[in-house]
Amino acid sequence: MEKLCPLGNISSLLQCYASGELSPTRMVETIHAEIQNDPDHVWICTLPLEFLKYYASKVEAKGMAGLPLYGIPFAIKDNIDLASVPTTAACPAFAYTPAHSATVVRKLMDAGAIPIGKTNLDQFATGLNGTRSPYGACRNAFNPDYISGGSSSGSAVAVAKGQVCFSLGTDTAGSGRVPATFNNLIGYKPTRGWFSTHGVVPACRSLDTVSIFALTAADAARILAVSAGDDAADIYSRQREEYNFDFGTTAHLASRWQHRPTTISRYCALHTVYSRSTHFL
Repeated sequence: MEKLCPLGNISSLLQCYASGELSPTRMVETIHAEIQNDPDHVWICTLPLEFLKYYASKVEAKGMAGLPLYGIPFAIKDNIDLASVPTTAACPAFAYTPAHSATVVRKLMDAGAIPIGKTNLDQFATGLNGTRSPYGACRNAFNPDYISGGSSSGSAVAVAKGQVCFSLGTDTAGSGRVPATFNNLIGYKPTRGWFSTHGVVPACRSLDTVSIFALTAADAARILAVSAGDDAADIYSRQREEYNFDFGTTAHLASRWQHRPTTISRYCALHTVYSRSTHFL
């Protein structure tokens, strides 16, 4: 069977699909074969080939139009639910099989992405080194003698080794950003609430965030556009907000600090100086 890994970024794979050079079915067949040997302990569970081909056939039947992630393979940290696949949080005694996928996983699959499997992590997402798992210590993508970082260890290494184009992790206190740094990736932690955590095993419910691992900032932005949004099933969820980097509005501050005129006038003066200075940057 032909060798595809390491995969490139999302745009490159979409171009291969558009040209007819590759199909989602051929892609999942090849990836499945290549990740069965897993000396770096990246995966806790890879989906059976028949599952992968089923997801690929559904995507192919819909076509590329309207699917921004058509046939894009991704990995899921194993504290995030994928329907009918066990969630372990790296603790076999805790394992359960969810009937429904996490909201963020469902959104990605609705956009055409194909889940390849569930990745290793520091147990219950408590750790920053990637070695605290009964499924084995996940090894750094560049040098197996070094740690991968955690807790989203497998999700980082799967992308860094080119086994998938992007992956989902979680980041409560660095679990997404640390392994991204150790494996030379984009590790994006969105503002809390932009990604629903419904279907995610909590570490600290009010602080938990689903994070993104990607090869490029453009890929991370593409995943953000698909995944963000309010979710009634998550009490901390909210709509993604756009910011114009203006540090708030004078009107808002005036209503909030109406009894502090000196403070607001200083703010306005500083804001004016900053606005002028940015013309020359």
